[in-house]
Amino acid sequence: MNHFLQNAGFELPGWLLLLPLALLPLLLRGHAEFPYPAIANLPMDTLSLWLERAWRACGALAIAAIVMGLSSPFWGEQTIERIGRGAHIMIVLDRSASMNDDFANQPADGSASKMAAARRVLQDFVSKSREDLLGMVIFSTSPILVAPLGGDREAVLAALSATEAGGMGFTAVARGLAMALDYYENKPVTGARAVLLVSDGAAHLDSKTQDTLRVMFKKQGASLYWIYLRSAGGASLKDKPEEGQEDAYPEYALHQYFASLGVNYKAYEAENPQAVALAMADIAQLKNLPVRYQEAASRHDLSGFFYLLACLCSCALLALHLTEIRQWKVPA
Repeated sequence: MNHFLQNAGFELPGWLLLLPLALLPLLLRGHAEFPYPAIANLPMDTLSLWLERAWRACGALAIAAIVMGLSSPFWGEQTIERIGRGAHIMIVLDRSASMNDDFANQPADGSASKMAAARRVLQDFVSKSREDLLGMVIFSTSPILVAPLGGDREAVLAALSATEAGGMGFTAVARGLAMALDYYENKPVTGARAVLLVSDGAAHLDSKTQDTLRVMFKKQGASLYWIYLRSAGGASLKDKPEEGQEDAYPEYALHQYFASLGVNYKAYEAENPQAVALAMADIAQLKNLPVRYQEAASRHDLSGFFYLLACLCSCALLALHLTEIRQWKVPA
């Protein structure tokens, strides 16, 4: 009961000032007068007495219910504990201008950009991940949180749909990864943690940034999966550049850095939409611990209950009104 009262409230509490009106049916008398001096000598009619009490109670309750309904009462937000099996996955999606380019192995129709292919595959992945906790960060020059880590798949799907607009800016991978890792902070480790980076690379990380990310990955115990969307003319992660040419191949340097993080890391080099789908299918097979998490439930509007109660009381008043004697007939 105390828990209910702590979560209950009124959206329009000003209407509660009218609650004293509910006392009127209990205080006022509205009986019709008959042209007879007294009926004191008549025997007590117990049924009529209780009908009168019911009449007054229904009237008072109807007024109180209408006032309560007008004040828009609600039962506040609740936190529901859920248990399932899945991973805690933060999707880090590249929204830089280069994501609008074609794959290295472009389909014959030339219709699928890297962003379009990634969006379709991620939407399918999110729709099928029934027990995973999912969150999403998009980044270009700066990162943006579009869905915090939780069970709200609709938010993630809506964010993916919004990527139909063209990307812009540069590839700030480090900022996107750092924001994603921040959402594991102070959360219990009840499932496998994974950061899913979907990017075409092309980012240089200075030594300070590298050290910061290395500490964050080890602290959070998160695995890293990189779906590398290779652009037409882009470097392959499998081909080591010639000595002295490392700066010309930032994708390869980034791959080597990720491999040195000291956490579980795997890269998927995707040259076409089909390769992206195969990579996501592999990631979906992660073995996970049971997941215990809290899910917020929206508040419940209780106005309808009080309006229904007022309607029932009004119907009872009408039925009692039909039993009222309107004319006293004297026996001949």
